[in-house]
Amino acid sequence: MAMQRAWVMDAAGGIAGLRMAEALLPAPGPGEVRIAVHAAGLNRHDLRFMAQDHAGDGWRRGTLVMCLLDPRRGGGLADFALAPAAALAPVSRGVAATDAAALPSPCFAAFHAVERRLAPRDGQSVVVFGASGGVGGFAVQLAAARHARVIAVHSGHAREQVLALGAQEAIDRDAGDVAAAIRALTDGRGADAVVDVVGRAHATRALGLLGVDGAIACVAGLPALSGRRPMAGAITIHEVAPGASHRAGDPASLRDLSVVGRAVLRRVANGNLRPLLREVVSFDAVPSALARVAAGEARGRVVVRLKA
Repeated sequence: MAMQRAWVMDAAGGIAGLRMAEALLPAPGPGEVRIAVHAAGLNRHDLRFMAQDHAGDGWRRGTLVMCLLDPRRGGGLADFALAPAAALAPVSRGVAATDAAALPSPCFAAFHAVERRLAPRDGQSVVVFGASGGVGGFAVQLAAARHARVIAVHSGHAREQVLALGAQEAIDRDAGDVAAAIRALTDGRGADAVVDVVGRAHATRALGLLGVDGAIACVAGLPALSGRRPMAGAITIHEVAPGASHRAGDPASLRDLSVVGRAVLRRVANGNLRPLLREVVSFDAVPSALARVAAGEARGRVVVRLKA
């Protein structure tokens, strides 16, 4: 019986519940492929999932691929993982496995928010909250590539970081009245678009920053509308959840994960998108690396390397 290394959890409980174990090598079912994991990105979504209870293409062996895995199943912190063949994207020549591993989850969410939902036009103002984080950092780059005027709201000492990613304006979230600063930068009319990665309550407040016909893309929860007058500003609200493709099981949505993956990999390969890789850790260091992610100490993507 073939076995593999894997970080597993016997019950919900966060990082403390992780243990390294010998696990059965997963056997692919219909429409699935088994992929050897070279590197895996660590995400805040992993931490939320760990705290909860949870009851295609013809791919040739040896092809280096990238995939946004289904978080409900055994994920990428093992020697092998199962993925729908339709959802895979071939990693472009010249793109390292660790760079590719930094993209799924945050970059996919940013791509859906900016490219698929908001689609800002040349010169339009886009406010990105959490710009110094994973989703926000990718959103800044994608919006800047569309020649939008990016206003990045960041934390800590990340001003130079977000400006280097393409933001035209940078606002420290702790340095004063952020809403007033945004209104001033938009000449009082409000933003054309907002990317919110903070949560439901914050997204609710962010609605007040939108101008007429503005749009908001929400990655961490939809805003409450109970206090808003109907037809007040003709705003548009978008929910962003690329991982929902796995829960829905819709073949077209799974194929679209491959489309998004190929698109972001092309941009990395041609130098138009930075993978934001900050740190590569060993397989043994997963718990301590997750602890840094949970504490917000990792300013950039943390990736676990499994194979050289």
